[in-house]
Amino acid sequence: MKNSILWVATSIFSGGIIPVESKSESLDSLVPTFVENYCIDCHDDLTRKGDRDFIPFIDNPSGADSFLALEEILDSLNLGEMPPKKNGVTQPSDDEKRAVINEITRYLITESAALAPRETVLRRLTRNEYNNTMRDLLGVHPDVYDATTAFPADETKHGFANVGESQVLSQYQMGLYLESARNYLDQVLVFGEDRPELNRFEIKPTEFSSGPVYRGAVAYRALSEDASYVDIGHGAPDDRRPNVPKSMQQKGVPAAGNYRITIKAEAKGRLDHGYDPELLGVDLRQPMKLGVWFGDNYRALEKSTTRGRNIIEVIELGDNEVGTFTVEAWMPKGGVPFINWINGPGASKRHVRMMIDNYHPESTIWTPVRVDEMRERGIEVTDKEVEEHNASVVPASYVYRGPRIRLYEMMIEGPLDEEWPPANHRKLVGDTLQPQKVDIPTAMLKLANRAYRRPVKMEEIAHIVEFVEESIEAGENHKNAIKSGFSAILSSPYFLYLNEGNADLHPELNDYQLASRLSYFLWSSMPDESLLATAASGELRSREKLLAQVDRMLADPKAQALAENFTTAWLRLDKLGSMPPGTKQFPTYLGRRLEDAMRTETKMLFSHILKENLPVTEFIEADYTFVNDSLGEHYGFTEIEGEHFRKVTMPAELRRHGILGHASVLTASANGVETSPVVRGIWVLESVLGTPPSPPPPDVDPIEPDTRGTTTIREQLIKHREVAACNDCHAKIDPWGFALEIYDPIGGLRTHYPQDGRPGRGPEIDTSGELVNGDSFQDEIGLKGMILERKDLVARSLTTKLLTYGTGREPSFEDYEQIEKITSTILEEGKGLNDLIHEVVSSRIFLTR
Repeated sequence: MKNSILWVATSIFSGGIIPVESKSESLDSLVPTFVENYCIDCHDDLTRKGDRDFIPFIDNPSGADSFLALEEILDSLNLGEMPPKKNGVTQPSDDEKRAVINEITRYLITESAALAPRETVLRRLTRNEYNNTMRDLLGVHPDVYDATTAFPADETKHGFANVGESQVLSQYQMGLYLESARNYLDQVLVFGEDRPELNRFEIKPTEFSSGPVYRGAVAYRALSEDASYVDIGHGAPDDRRPNVPKSMQQKGVPAAGNYRITIKAEAKGRLDHGYDPELLGVDLRQPMKLGVWFGDNYRALEKSTTRGRNIIEVIELGDNEVGTFTVEAWMPKGGVPFINWINGPGASKRHVRMMIDNYHPESTIWTPVRVDEMRERGIEVTDKEVEEHNASVVPASYVYRGPRIRLYEMMIEGPLDEEWPPANHRKLVGDTLQPQKVDIPTAMLKLANRAYRRPVKMEEIAHIVEFVEESIEAGENHKNAIKSGFSAILSSPYFLYLNEGNADLHPELNDYQLASRLSYFLWSSMPDESLLATAASGELRSREKLLAQVDRMLADPKAQALAENFTTAWLRLDKLGSMPPGTKQFPTYLGRRLEDAMRTETKMLFSHILKENLPVTEFIEADYTFVNDSLGEHYGFTEIEGEHFRKVTMPAELRRHGILGHASVLTASANGVETSPVVRGIWVLESVLGTPPSPPPPDVDPIEPDTRGTTTIREQLIKHREVAACNDCHAKIDPWGFALEIYDPIGGLRTHYPQDGRPGRGPEIDTSGELVNGDSFQDEIGLKGMILERKDLVARSLTTKLLTYGTGREPSFEDYEQIEKITSTILEEGKGLNDLIHEVVSSRIFLTR
């Protein structure tokens, strides 16, 4: 039956590519003359600096191979890199450069239409867009129950996952869409089910530990003698076998729904333990934090990983102050709630044993390893003596005074849903719990209207209705047949793709297509009723109505998707976490959950600049940021407490102004072990200035890092640039990255490179650089000055990337004139990011296919 549903879902759609004819024009002779006068000495068939030979271009400037050469020349002129400002190099006048830039731009705009046919490229919903749409369409909770975990990763193009040109869809993936739709529908439809009973699970301390004796296990859980509390002395986000109540270990919660979790707890021993803090394995400057989670199942919690774990809330505990805390969360059937000391020292075995050995020898157990060590030192002990000693020691839990969480009570109540059948069930099939009473054509049409994001005629889904009815006649039960029909709609290309029609026949988007483009731009999800109502009125294309909708949508919490997803693509934060640093070298990265905090900081800066309508240069020169205690401590703040993020002024000595000081981009542009000015330089050129360098020649060996740290990366690059084919490219790339070497692989500030794995023991870092055009700087402050001098490139790059993200295609040279107009308007009129969003949305590029 699955294959039948798949055929029903995919047989209703077809499309084509329509080429557009365009007349090619010749290039004005002033351009090859300019190249011959100012470029050919370094870029002829003999010299070939940067592996560039412009002789063929001069011989045939309007030839088919001239396009790439002209793009490179234009980028170099815009950056002010060529001709280089060196002794003996003749410089063109500003008027000459301006005339050549204008002519190359004109030619490329015209020629791009002739060389590259315009086509309608369908773009599929990304995995994130799909889940958000399912959330808003069906009312499911993909943030905590994700039915797409088996999906292949979205293909990206320059960081953007929503560019139709890079997307593929296989028959296998279509099957996954069908399964995902069915799984989400199973959450929503409750045919034949009674309303779940309200359960109250009173979790006693005994469910976490069977007794008061701790003898050196990995997890420190010690019950008080009267069983009134349990002390938990270990913890980390990826705890293996965290603190799961025994009553929840087998089946979890009995039904899907909203649950209330109440916890009574306090922090003990953080301030008054009396031990050497260096031996504790945890930084106790922060308050102790209790993480409240649920896992997909208990088996997933037996592994040391954060996968399959969903954080509900992080609670800061008072020192020696009992508090009662209540949190609520939706959990699927079988979800396993648990708690842990989220900013703890990890497994307790090592640090507790060290405290015992150093402060409580009466509780030291002779382990097999310790016995072997004693015997190696000439201390002979028999097996009987070992057994007698271990039987006589005072249990560590009786004497240990180190930091620990003391839990008194835990209550789990739910599901708390007040309506039955639930609202999401009623949206699909009405109030009935009996599938036989569902009006199948009406239910299918109602879902299709919302799923396809436009009015749907009954004949469009007649084959789906027919399929459902024939399945029932053939013996399929009503419930499964109805779910199969809904699954076919939710696996249809009309749902999975943003079908924006034929660009040749109808260049402009209609109102419903514009509504979808706008909602997936700002919300990464489907249009809501207000947006669709404006589309239905035929007024959405008017600038006044369109921008009114933009302002309304940006004020909605769903607009956080723009801040999160766009910054991820623009700044290449998709690489964050792809090569996480080792816990030994950088223990705070996982222990303090810095990765999530890094993402949040950058997202909040974007949201702030957007809300306050600040200029785009604020991304480079902002003297403030947004941190919580963990990220603040990472940056060098000493008095920030609490999980919540707050705006803070960034002191100059912390060297963190703008996104170039954000740990998110600095970690994403490193590999978890070492840093590279090449990688970070390319990031600046691509993401900030929008002028990506050419790929390296295929026959050049990469730089091998000096893992001992006896030579600096600058010294290695100087040697690398002795290779003629490498010199020019690295001269363009490396200086932009040298200033960022002051930040380590997780964005921590440093002054020296590591050596032999020890931080700060290697050579001093030189942050100076000289650009190709002769401009130089001493540090990251000077680098930012160089970038701000090129604010037109920053604004153009941001505009281009917003349009790429908003339309699902990379702008071509045909769009260059509009992008320049938007950029000029923003800069010359002193407009901000909100204004830029307005200009993007109301541009011809956004309004057309």
